[in-house]
Amino acid sequence: MISFTTGIGRLVGGKRDYRESAYVAIVMLLVTIVYELFSKMVFADFSFNIYEFVGTWSGLTTVWLCRTENVLCWPWGIVSAIMFGFFFGTIGLPGQQWLNWGYFLVIQIWAWPNWAFGGEARSELQVTFLSVKGRFLTLGGVVLGTALIYMLIDVFAPGSNYPVLDATVVASSIVAQFLLGRKNVESWYLWLGPVNMLSIALFYLAGAYTVMALYIAFFIHALFAIKSWRAQV
Repeated sequence: MISFTTGIGRLVGGKRDYRESAYVAIVMLLVTIVYELFSKMVFADFSFNIYEFVGTWSGLTTVWLCRTENVLCWPWGIVSAIMFGFFFGTIGLPGQQWLNWGYFLVIQIWAWPNWAFGGEARSELQVTFLSVKGRFLTLGGVVLGTALIYMLIDVFAPGSNYPVLDATVVASSIVAQFLLGRKNVESWYLWLGPVNMLSIALFYLAGAYTVMALYIAFFIHALFAIKSWRAQV
């Protein structure tokens, strides 16, 4: 049996991680099904999309496991990024599609082993705060990233829906995901504010009600994660 304290054990998880992952996945599957049925009854323009459904289910599972620092959050996150890339391409949000395929998919492949081996002497990575300089760099990255992504959308996808809002969410998500891969507490503040709050508005306007509900859940998870991660530092 592989021990979680060994290198490979930290990467693939232990029995506790698999039990938690299975339990969370089952609960989140039921939650996603219930919300799909609710949306069908409430929203006249609701239509089922398999990419949205699987992306939402795996995304809910991912964020729960990230909050509890379960290393199995990353394979779930990879599935979510693939599915949402397909979904956003069908509803005219190219920035979100680029974000999932061009960034979330790639960085989660890096973050997975970084959580397992990114600490001192290749130990498990620990939760930390950013320095003051790091926080200023984070803010600058969000602002500059938003401007750059807006210009890219204007050039490569003119006439797309809600480009300013789309660009802001994309830039903030890029920075937040990088900080999450480093286990920085500040990642959850970015998820809470510019990412989740603006995503709820963006996906409501785009008619992506299941994904909107996903980001409401993300918002709630971020609140709990801030408290639990801060307590470790």
